Amino acid sequence: MHGITVRLSPHYLVMKYLLIFIKFLLLSTAVVPLIVIRDTIFPYILGKMVFFRGLIEIVLILFLIYLLLNYRQFPLNFRVIAKFFKNPLFVFTILFIFSLIISAIFAVNPYRAFWGNMDRGEGLFGMFHYFIFLIMGLFIFEKKDWLNYFKISLVVGFILIFYAFLQYFNLYNFPFVLSALGSRPTSFIGNAAFLAVHMIFLAMFAVTVFFNDSLPFNHDKPQPNCRKSSFNCLITKLLFEFWRYFSLLIVVLSVITIFLTGTRGVILGLGAGFVFLLLRLIFKRKGWLRRFSVYSLIFLVIFSGVFWTTRQRPIWQKIPGFDRLVKTAFFDVNDPSTQTRIITWRLSWNAFKERPLFGWGPDNYLVAYEKHYDPDYAIYGETWLDRAHNKIFDLLVMQGIFGLLAYLGIFVAAFYLLFKKHIAGKIFIVAGLIAYFVQNLFLFDQFNSDIVFFILLGFLISQSFDFRMLAPISKEDKSENKKFIFTTKKALFILSPLVVIAVIFLGYSVYAFNYVPFVQAKAFHKSFGSDEVNFVEKKLKEAMSPYNFAQYDLRGLGVDAFYMDSFFRSFNFMHRPQYRAIADLLIEGMDEITRREPFDVRTMIREVEMLNGVAKDYPFQDENETIPFFEKAEVLMRKAVKLAPNRQEVYYHLAFNLAGQKRYAESIETARYAISLNPKVVRAHYQLFLMLALAGRNEEALKELAVVEESTLNYEGLTAEDLNAVMLVYDNQGKTDKVAELLIKSLDGRISRHKFERRYYERALGYFADREDAGRFLMIAGYLATFDDLKGYMETFIDLAKNGDWSILNKL
Repeated sequence: MHGITVRLSPHYLVMKYLLIFIKFLLLSTAVVPLIVIRDTIFPYILGKMVFFRGLIEIVLILFLIYLLLNYRQFPLNFRVIAKFFKNPLFVFTILFIFSLIISAIFAVNPYRAFWGNMDRGEGLFGMFHYFIFLIMGLFIFEKKDWLNYFKISLVVGFILIFYAFLQYFNLYNFPFVLSALGSRPTSFIGNAAFLAVHMIFLAMFAVTVFFNDSLPFNHDKPQPNCRKSSFNCLITKLLFEFWRYFSLLIVVLSVITIFLTGTRGVILGLGAGFVFLLLRLIFKRKGWLRRFSVYSLIFLVIFSGVFWTTRQRPIWQKIPGFDRLVKTAFFDVNDPSTQTRIITWRLSWNAFKERPLFGWGPDNYLVAYEKHYDPDYAIYGETWLDRAHNKIFDLLVMQGIFGLLAYLGIFVAAFYLLFKKHIAGKIFIVAGLIAYFVQNLFLFDQFNSDIVFFILLGFLISQSFDFRMLAPISKEDKSENKKFIFTTKKALFILSPLVVIAVIFLGYSVYAFNYVPFVQAKAFHKSFGSDEVNFVEKKLKEAMSPYNFAQYDLRGLGVDAFYMDSFFRSFNFMHRPQYRAIADLLIEGMDEITRREPFDVRTMIREVEMLNGVAKDYPFQDENETIPFFEKAEVLMRKAVKLAPNRQEVYYHLAFNLAGQKRYAESIETARYAISLNPKVVRAHYQLFLMLALAGRNEEALKELAVVEESTLNYEGLTAEDLNAVMLVYDNQGKTDKVAELLIKSLDGRISRHKFERRYYERALGYFADREDAGRFLMIAGYLATFDDLKGYMETFIDLAKNGDWSILNKL
């Protein structure tokens, strides 16, 4: 009534502003995709993960405090929760989380099942954060809040798209542009495929904003406080029009970005969603819209047929997205990407049959992969997979049939709600969900997609209810809610200590499970590249202590990215006694992982390679001092063989270890067994050649090397280290023709322009001079001219070769 002033209690005001602050923190998670921390390991993931998890934990602390201080609303809250369980989408989401819990309890590696890894951001711990966001959103967000989250996401998405375009067109002079990881744009996501998946959700958010019927000027009824001449009315209308046009722009740009990324699975998913949209319009609309949909569908069918039959034409190589689709060859054994996926799906089915009910456990796919490894993988290269690149198989392996049914139930329930409820733009959301589901048949979920997926689920669940959202209770409200609101001292007495315990644990989690891993990752990054041994050792100790869930990834990636090639395989470091402390520290760090989590063969191989580096390159006075290193490495590889009995790579390392112990007969036998797993694998024959060469059986070694060369013209499947060994054997055997041939293949790019030791190039230069082979002589001389001390000589040699003065060259 006019003239009456209502005084609100301090308690009400505190609750009101606390709720506003909680909403602000939840909305701020929408900027997560933009976070990149360059000076750390996992620059595109770690910053995002720490920010999101830390923020959710802080918000949960505030949320629990809010509930406790607003205890009078307990009965009303319980009624709200009861309504949630009448929603099928909420029920299936709960069942999915429950399946995660059960699978984690019975996991092969429960520790990893709970914590997950930093690369994917899942595990039970990670999934809880997405679920908690959903729950808090349901209690706290009103419809406008969900829309505000989507609007912030559209702005963030526009920035992602803008920088993806800059990367695609190689425009790196603009501020904050990061180098794309690979040949395709990755923006701030760091992965082209994950960026494409994000674009699907971005399009769904944009559609929701565009079609939302609760915004001003989207109702037939007049808006309050809005006259035609009102300035506020004008501003509101302009904002409304802005978001409508901006959301349309985002939809278009999202689709274009998907094609720029060239992510085949997402493009196929996009096509599936578009087909559904056309069919829906054909059967549910009349007039011009139906005719347009029919013509569009006919055009799509004809275009698809033309594209498939002419996919080898050069024109398709010039169109973003299509240039990647033409490379898909489902039945072509020469297409590594497709064939490895087929092998993976077959492997996954076998792993599922071993543990069909609750699976191997979240983030335990690698354990199943190692045990059921198919030797056919090695034909296409040495791969390590922690996901099946198919969501269905991921769930079957890690969560069993229970987890898969719960996950499928989420989609069925979402489609049910979308078709049953009046949700603006729902057919476009259905199309987006279809696109997302289809693309996940070729990929997997990870940190970025999990966040937006749970956000969308929360929004859809919220559309099913018409109740007063969680809000502070004022004195004036009490009279209206007397039948729901009463003082519950007993409940308060029970819940207070539980809330206090939860708040203490969450506060500790923010520090121990977010801040500490972040500091450790930065320390690991800083440790490399300094010549100060004490500084490196100090930073490594900071990075590796205390032990937590992040060490599995930090130490693994840190060693692979910074120390393996440049330290353990480098004579410049390993021959210096002062660096022994660093080597020992890193080896002990890897050994701690294998003791705590003896399930990952990669960790064992990594430690064995480190031990080999120490045993091979340290200037021991007594050869017997290397024995402990080899014996320890052998124990590790024997364990690896038990975990991955069909993986050739573990036998390669075991054979090399036995040769290092001069147990040549066992070494050769082990290498032959690796070949027996799949005789088509070129690298297996190479390993046998190497073992024979180390045993001094040169004639047999060269015969086996001939098998390698017959199987692959350009040494496909061999690593740079393998090629160096081949070159060394050829040189020791005096086969200069083979040395020269290998160098030419290196220079013309047939073996990835691998650079060998300079002495081989100098030897080949004389070889081609003797044969007066001008073309190849000039190639070798041109390479040697890149060395400052040889540049002047090579310029003279090049002039003589071009003039045909071979007699002069051969005398030099």
